[in-house]
Amino acid sequence: MDVVVITFDGEIADFPLLVQSVDNLIADGTRHLVIDLHTLPFINSAALGYLVKARANLERKQGEMALSRVQPAIRNILEMTGLDEVFPAFGSAEEAVAYLGGDSTADAPADGKRAVRHSNWR
Repeated sequence: MDVVVITFDGEIADFPLLVQSVDNLIADGTRHLVIDLHTLPFINSAALGYLVKARANLERKQGEMALSRVQPAIRNILEMTGLDEVFPAFGSAEEAVAYLGGDSTADAPADGKRAVRHSNWR
């Protein structure tokens, strides 16, 4: 299975579009997902609840999720709620991909590594 990197490039008002994209990816068989949140300055409870739900859906399918480029305010919320233990967060998408067993440095994965696909959220 590939590692899919989905880069969120919007504001909190755009989050429902990300929800649709992630749900579609999971329904289509994605099991290893990196969500890059570099443009999201904060997160509300509905968006946070959705991330928990999406992670649970992936786990039921023997998959996993990681976050990348999380803004400081979101990182604080994750830490205050204890969700930093649930969502591995990395400084770059490449680090998150490597954590999920992917290889973003090669054209073709080697040594049992997962291929990496990038997906648009719009």
